[in-house]
Amino acid sequence: MKQFFYCEICGEETPHKLIREKTHLYMCEECGNYANFPPEKEIVVNAIISFEGESERGKVRLKESEEIEKGDEFIVETDSGFRIGEVTSIELLNDKRSETANAKQIKTIWLRDTGEVGVRISLHKRAITTPVTIYVPGETEFTVGEELEFGNKRYRITKIKVREGKVLDRKGDSIKAKNIRRVYAKFEGKIKGK
Repeated sequence: MKQFFYCEICGEETPHKLIREKTHLYMCEECGNYANFPPEKEIVVNAIISFEGESERGKVRLKESEEIEKGDEFIVETDSGFRIGEVTSIELLNDKRSETANAKQIKTIWLRDTGEVGVRISLHKRAITTPVTIYVPGETEFTVGEELEFGNKRYRITKIKVREGKVLDRKGDSIKAKNIRRVYAKFEGKIKGK
C-alpha cells in the first residue's frame, strides 16, 4: 500500500511503501529510507448544525492536528442521520469564539446546513413582488439570465444577492444555492398549454 509522507532524506513528500503494518514502518520509494508513521489520532468534537431556524446537536470527526476555519465544510453525525454543514463559528475550550482553531482547542463547532438549503426568491410582475422559498441541494447553481418556472408563469433571474453582500447582475454570473441570500426574477410571460 503506497502513501505519501514527508521524507527527512529527500526533504519533501514522497511515495512510501508499507513494510510492516504492525509497527507502521514505511520505506521511501525515492531514496530507500525507512521511517515509522503511526496513523494520526482522530478526535470527536461537538457540533451544532442549523437549518431554517432549527438547530440539532451532533458530532464531527477530525484529525488531531487538523486546522479548522470558518467556511470549511464537514459531515455532521446527528441522531437524524448525516448532514453537510459549513462552519459559521468555532467555540474554543476557554469559551471564546474564533474563526480558526486547531482541532484540539475546539469545544464546539457551529455550522449551517448546506446539504439542502432554502433559496428565497423575489418574483416581480410590474408593481407586485411575490416572495417564495424553494428547497434545493446546496450545490445547485443559479445563473443570472436563467429562466425559472412557477406554476404557469415564466420568470428570468435579473440579479442574485450573495451571502457576503455582493450582488451578481451580469448575464451568465452564477453561484451555488448554499451561498445565496436572495434571487430576484422578473415576469417574462405565461407558459402556453398550462
